Amino acid sequence: MGGYTLFVKNGKPTYEYNWFGQTRYRVTSSEQLPQGKSTIRVEFKYDGGGLAKGCTVSMFLNDKKVGEERVDKTIFVRFSADETFDIGLDTGSPVSNLYPSPFKFNGRRRCFRTAGSPETSTAS
Repeated sequence: MGGYTLFVKNGKPTYEYNWFGQTRYRVTSSEQLPQGKSTIRVEFKYDGGGLAKGCTVSMFLNDKKVGEERVDKTIFVRFSADETFDIGLDTGSPVSNLYPSPFKFNGRRRCFRTAGSPETSTAS
């Protein structure tokens, strides 16, 4: 399977984009997650120009850039018809090979937000 995940392991936030198990792109924070409240933000900047193109993924920790990675290809429509979209644990197949399912987050989540802007180009 494939998918994307944001998790904390060994004190560092990590984002992974798994392209169907064939290619894995990871951004691991260059800094440890500090004690207390923190904000982790991941920006996914799509190249545009059609479907399944690449992007740049940037990670921010308390508004400081702590990592960036190039993703060469993205999926066409969706990863799977029967996988899950989970927050705080991974109840389906693990997206990353860095953790076993369910890999439950034991910290406190105050807010989860996702935002994006639609791609207006046609498939190329």
